[in-house]
Amino acid sequence: MTESFLNNSESSYNNLNYLKDLLGADKDAISDILAEIKSQWADDCRELKEAVHVKNVDEIKRLLHRIKSTFSPLGPGHILYKTVIDKEEALFANEAPVPVDEAYWHPWIGFMETGVHQLATDEDSNAATA
Repeated sequence: MTESFLNNSESSYNNLNYLKDLLGADKDAISDILAEIKSQWADDCRELKEAVHVKNVDEIKRLLHRIKSTFSPLGPGHILYKTVIDKEEALFANEAPVPVDEAYWHPWIGFMETGVHQLATDEDSNAATA
């Protein structure tokens, strides 16, 4: 997936409705969850880049599973969660091997970083208009 998050900010797959419904629209709890997602993603991203750099497929698989859990509070329809699911399924599929090189993974990691950054922007925008 290479669509810009900014171009899809109105889209149902890039919102916080699931999280808001889950937490009863508690802004402090939402902020806390988003902060934890961002913090965990920073760790996961750093480790994923290293695993890709050394071409450790088992570690990449382990990290994708953990990353899926990191984004699960956003809901099954959120672009970040869906993108991780797609990447994990491709890696575990036996039909064709997924490249384990930086040229393949870095655009995806960049896309995810943009999405994580946009999470905060979305919440800040929503708080400003509330």
